[in-house]
Amino acid sequence: MIRRIFYFLLVTVVLGGLAGGIAWYAFDFKPKFLAQVIMGSPQPPETVSAEAVRTENWQPQIAGIGTLTAAEGIDISPQIGGVIEKIGFDSGQDVKKGQLLVKLDTESEEADLRSFQAQLDNAQDELTRREGLMAKGYAAATEISLLRATRTKFQANVDQIRATIAQKFIYAPWDGHVGLREISLGSYLAPGQKIVWLQKIDPVYADFTVTEADYGRIKEGLTVTAQFNAWPDLPFKGEIATTDARMSDQTRMITVRAKLDNPDHKLLPGMYANVIVDAGAPQTVVTVPQTAVTFSLYGDNVFVVVPATKADPKAKPEELAIERRFVKAGEIRNGRVAIADGLKPGDQVVTAGQNKIDQGSKVVINNSIALKALDSTTIQ
Repeated sequence: MIRRIFYFLLVTVVLGGLAGGIAWYAFDFKPKFLAQVIMGSPQPPETVSAEAVRTENWQPQIAGIGTLTAAEGIDISPQIGGVIEKIGFDSGQDVKKGQLLVKLDTESEEADLRSFQAQLDNAQDELTRREGLMAKGYAAATEISLLRATRTKFQANVDQIRATIAQKFIYAPWDGHVGLREISLGSYLAPGQKIVWLQKIDPVYADFTVTEADYGRIKEGLTVTAQFNAWPDLPFKGEIATTDARMSDQTRMITVRAKLDNPDHKLLPGMYANVIVDAGAPQTVVTVPQTAVTFSLYGDNVFVVVPATKADPKAKPEELAIERRFVKAGEIRNGRVAIADGLKPGDQVVTAGQNKIDQGSKVVINNSIALKALDSTTIQ
């Protein structure tokens, strides 16, 4: 009986050890061995797109965002009220200086004018008759003075009525473009009520802001190029006209005014403007595609393609590898980034496939996978 129990325990220990050995081999030794073999085997090179760093001549520029304002712009409104008798313009029309825009009813004023004119004529006749009598000694000087004062009073009344009538004829103060009409024929127009918006839009002003650092480079007469969402493929040229008299103490920005020619009236006050100011002579800069630069809080960097022998002496002469290089990125223009430090002309930088590589990765270049150029058009 004891022998049987002993054999049973012996078989159990042997079988347990065998099972433990199989489990260790299957779940520990074998995976580690395979991982070591895989890690030790040479990795196939990753496919990337690359482009050579190049130099370009860039015009130094100052960018700004602004709004168009009219050279002259007012709300046409009357000084006195009245019923609209005539409208001399249409919405959206170009008008000339002195053109009649609105005529108000003047019937009451014309009646008052006839009354005061009759009194004035009567006072003048009486004054003339009394002056004749005075010359013969039949009238006193004080009487003549009183008649002259009466004549002056009636003349003032006539002048006042004529001025009131004149105010009921509303003319364009200068050549311009009117907006939407806000009145109707026969309606009552109150003093100060808006009739229409009159704008002089050739030339038109683009008011934009620049930083305190850029203000020192702003000068009157500098060339300005403005682009608008309404005309994305049509740049508008102009020049710096003036700057504001003070800088904002909250934003440390100053408003700059540029003058743009607008003979076709394509530009309207209130439009959003992307403004570029040409400031200084062209400069030579080192540039790379924008897709080649990885921007981060810890520093901007690019992947540079170098001979693999630089990092691995055993590498084949034709093999290529990756070197991560930190750079000092500058202005971005038309899908390219100016690099102030870290690269030199001729360096090959990776422009597509960065997510598959890191420092020391082996690569092959295939520019058929290159990304399309970024669209730099601003969308509002």
